[in-house]
Amino acid sequence: MDALDKYKIDLKNLHADSAEYCFRLDDAFFEAVQGTLVKGGEVDVVLKLKKNVEGYTLTFCIKGRVCVPCDRCLEDMYIAVETTRVLTVVTDNGYEEDADVVVLPKDDTVMDVAWILYEFVVLEVPITHVHADGECNPAMLESLSAHLVASDDESHMADEESRERPVDPRWNELKKILDNN
Repeated sequence: MDALDKYKIDLKNLHADSAEYCFRLDDAFFEAVQGTLVKGGEVDVVLKLKKNVEGYTLTFCIKGRVCVPCDRCLEDMYIAVETTRVLTVVTDNGYEEDADVVVLPKDDTVMDVAWILYEFVVLEVPITHVHADGECNPAMLESLSAHLVASDDESHMADEESRERPVDPRWNELKKILDNN
């Protein structure tokens, strides 16, 4: 049995017009999905599925915390995630997809929500994620600051070189045009 089999929902054999599924996304889930951003976590998901005329409406209520590497020191850190996402599923062969609509062929009504769950969690992770002040790995910060000093010296030398070079006279002509406006 595949580790992600429990995230497959058979829409065709849904006995009622609505159903509710509860999932626990743990380190094993994130490892099985093989995503690159989130290393692990403890996330609870309640999936409310409702059958309607067009197809199905899936409401994902997601809450928990995920483990990601700190952008500054590369040590693991936890970030809280909480969101509610709605997804429409249509079973049709000629329907066009958009951002919030998933199209399943009429003869294939088993939907794997594992990757969808992973994407919804990843969307809640901020673009930059760093530890609070004082929580980063001190050895890594020391190494980083040693490299930053070197790059500051290099940029200072580049500024001095640019001051020593003569300015192209065409720039002076362009400045006159700007001054006249």
